[in-house]
Amino acid sequence: MPIIDMPVDMLLPRIARDDDAPPMSLDDLAKLLPKLGCAVEEVAEMQQYTCNVCGKIYDRTEAQGPPLSCSNCGADFRASPSDLGDLGPNTVLRLDLLPVRPDIFDPGGMSRYIRSYLGIAAGLPEYVLSAARIKVKVDPNLSNEDSLRPHIACAVVRNVQLDSNTIKMVMNLQEDLHWALGRDRKLASIGVYDLDTLAGETFRYDAVDPDDLKFVPLGLPPNDPDSLLTPRGILEKHKTGQAYAHLLRPFSKYPLLRDGEGNVLSMPPIINSEATRVTMQTRQFFIDVTGLARRTVHRALNIVVTSLKEMMPRIDVESVMIEAPDGARITPDLAPTQMTLDVRQAAETIGVALKAGQVAELLESMGHGVEEAGHADKLRVFVPAYRNDVMHPIDLIEDVAIAYGYENLTPELVPTFTVGAPRPIEEHAATARRIMTGLGFHQVMTLVLTSEPAAFGKWRIEPDPRAVRIENPISTEQTICRVSLLPGLLETLAINKQYDLPQHLFEVGDCCFVDPETETGAREERFVAAAMIGTHVGYADIRAVADAFVHEMDVRVEVKPAEHPSYIPSRVAAIFSPDGRRVGTMGEVYPEVLEDYGLKHPVSVMELSLEGLLQT
Repeated sequence: MPIIDMPVDMLLPRIARDDDAPPMSLDDLAKLLPKLGCAVEEVAEMQQYTCNVCGKIYDRTEAQGPPLSCSNCGADFRASPSDLGDLGPNTVLRLDLLPVRPDIFDPGGMSRYIRSYLGIAAGLPEYVLSAARIKVKVDPNLSNEDSLRPHIACAVVRNVQLDSNTIKMVMNLQEDLHWALGRDRKLASIGVYDLDTLAGETFRYDAVDPDDLKFVPLGLPPNDPDSLLTPRGILEKHKTGQAYAHLLRPFSKYPLLRDGEGNVLSMPPIINSEATRVTMQTRQFFIDVTGLARRTVHRALNIVVTSLKEMMPRIDVESVMIEAPDGARITPDLAPTQMTLDVRQAAETIGVALKAGQVAELLESMGHGVEEAGHADKLRVFVPAYRNDVMHPIDLIEDVAIAYGYENLTPELVPTFTVGAPRPIEEHAATARRIMTGLGFHQVMTLVLTSEPAAFGKWRIEPDPRAVRIENPISTEQTICRVSLLPGLLETLAINKQYDLPQHLFEVGDCCFVDPETETGAREERFVAAAMIGTHVGYADIRAVADAFVHEMDVRVEVKPAEHPSYIPSRVAAIFSPDGRRVGTMGEVYPEVLEDYGLKHPVSVMELSLEGLLQT
């Protein structure tokens, strides 16, 4: 779950209570939040810094110290100390929040949540939208495979009053939504611009050739001729462009958002234009969200504009007309989603005898609108447009349970008991760990998710077609499930190469393989792997370990010479069961593989299928 730094001085004033009640204190807030599913990690004193180049604001602990460079624009604060500004101290609540609730990642959304729960402003919030004055025309080519980013939703926000805290809130909200909803900008990305820098009332969202035009991306000096870059140049030369180039690199045309006079606002989902930067003097926002998933795009915009309204009640949110190939629409659409809830099902699920009136009151305290649905045990629930997590009646039941209070539920024993037993493979895995520990190896646990370059490229082998691929990976480093434990072991050796040699590591863990015969289309297989690094480590050393291991496991194997591109020729062997099944490999790792990991000493490894051994 994400850790969100919630500034106390922005949150507490927005939780208004009755005149006769004392204002909520920090201690009161810290006690209340866990009841809402928001775990409080700590109250931290932070120091605020700002990048004077792009405006990004950082909260840093005393132990962390000031940032060395800007993660947004790449400014090097060591080379140019004047690029880093000091904004003074700040007290924050470090909250462990559910990623499915990005609508409470900022002080505006969190204060709305708390006010509703406390009954200060229960029920469905209403937000008034002004009529659209700006329209955006969407290029049909953005629906083609060579330039696919078809969905866009926009809004205008007027009468904005900004300071360093609100600018930080807007930027942090963008980044959090990019992560929580946008899958690191793939499904949705957000742009916020100074509307006063834009011209005309008809904007264009087009697919353009990568070398068609030039503009100055955010963070580069606006008056430097070298700052003018083509879209392709941004992906190659700009730090943010390099980080997100994989989102556009497969395309022959890139998305571009321009105003009525052709001035560039941004190249979604990569970067905004420097000319449209939001500053302290900005009084009007133009906001866009573009992406691959329509629901995600619209939910992200709803969260942004409603959170801004909660933070700055005096702002005016104005609609924008989107003229898309599939028809015209007005965004944002803040109409609530209607769902029907069975009161009896809610009561039975929670385990408390609740009546329809009680359930309605609890749902209203969670920010929903509720009315009777023409039946004593049915309620019509109006879910706010910023709630991305409510997709099924069971999600409403969860809200009822939170509002009722999990601490108020009476624990009961289940009526039927069963006695569990460990799976045989788990018992054998425990035995394997004891054996390897007895042989002088240290156990490690590496990540199950990896990537093709890490799993195959560094090992000089072709990608395994049996590898399970992640459909929507959160990063380029986690695109497949591992099919071998050895890359993780060598990565661990590389991380620890500053320590004394020799080093002996092992891991017992699962690998995943595509298997059409299983119910899920994939299966897990338990492996044991070991790696030895040292000045005089060779094949004989790992062979001795393998022989000792299979002897202690009380299994029989047959060792035969083998060829493998990851190992030194004539110093690699395959391990077979008596019935001829290959169950493992051992040998000395090829020097080119070691170079890819930055290792300068010989490494010998072995890997065995624990399940394959047990079938002998």
